[in-house]
Amino acid sequence: MTAHAPAPAHAPAHAPGSTGHRSSSRRTVPLAALLALAALTATACGASQPPSLFANGRASVGTKNDQPGTGVVHVYKFSGFDITVTRQVLKAVGAEPDFGIVPSEDRSTVLTEKKKDLVAATFSITADRMKKLDFAGPYASTFQGIMVRKNDNRIHKPEDLVGKRVCAWPGTTSFTTLDGPAYRRIQLYQAPDASSCIRDLKETKFADAVSTDQMILYGFTQENRDLKVVPGLTYGSANHYGIAMAKGHRQDCLKLRDALRDYVTDHTWNQDFSTSLWSIPKADPQWENHYKPSVEMIDALSCHDEPQT
Repeated sequence: MTAHAPAPAHAPAHAPGSTGHRSSSRRTVPLAALLALAALTATACGASQPPSLFANGRASVGTKNDQPGTGVVHVYKFSGFDITVTRQVLKAVGAEPDFGIVPSEDRSTVLTEKKKDLVAATFSITADRMKKLDFAGPYASTFQGIMVRKNDNRIHKPEDLVGKRVCAWPGTTSFTTLDGPAYRRIQLYQAPDASSCIRDLKETKFADAVSTDQMILYGFTQENRDLKVVPGLTYGSANHYGIAMAKGHRQDCLKLRDALRDYVTDHTWNQDFSTSLWSIPKADPQWENHYKPSVEMIDALSCHDEPQT
């Protein structure tokens, strides 16, 4: 902000009691006061802007630990596409991630309560979530699908799930979709987390199927060769994954958006995706068209309070 001094009034050449010469202090004191006022005003304006999340060169990031291919921990090491994307875009803005585990149902809370700077945990960008959080993304898109035991050939189309027990976990758009009236004949239930659903499907046989985004399901099959994704069976509209942050850091969000735009238009995105989720190119010849977001989609969903059309 810039302070403007009022125009000086014209004084007589010789005021009563004066020596006939204007004192230099009569000019410098008001100027010094104005400069001090301008400095205080600028400080006040700057105080309204929160410090950058990347100010110290690091950012705390919530991610998953039980989703092979997207976010998993082995021997204290985080890996998966969420992890790789986060490292790539933070590097572009001069920061490094400090990863920590966050359950699906806590992804919003850890941001609004300032426990994490960012969340990169297959977190779908939705209109409701955009009202409370800012997202840079999407960095990948996927439809919801179904995973079954590899030797189970009973399920090929939506009607085949009628009366079947389908496992999902809290805080996911996948559970919300199948919990709607259109799928009331499915015996949907919630397990505490992804690992519990996998155990129900593989070991106890309590579940007939597990449902979440296909990208996540394909990741599970990479470490569970006795499971498979049902090809061509999807639900709802596409889910678009973004890197989330609390409101109030729009400039940081825009920096991540720009870094992400560069990333997806480079061959690096293709290499990183096919390395982390190698089962998808193996199963889907059109995988880039199905999972890679466009720059236009990134612009429409990044750093807004609602989707831009």
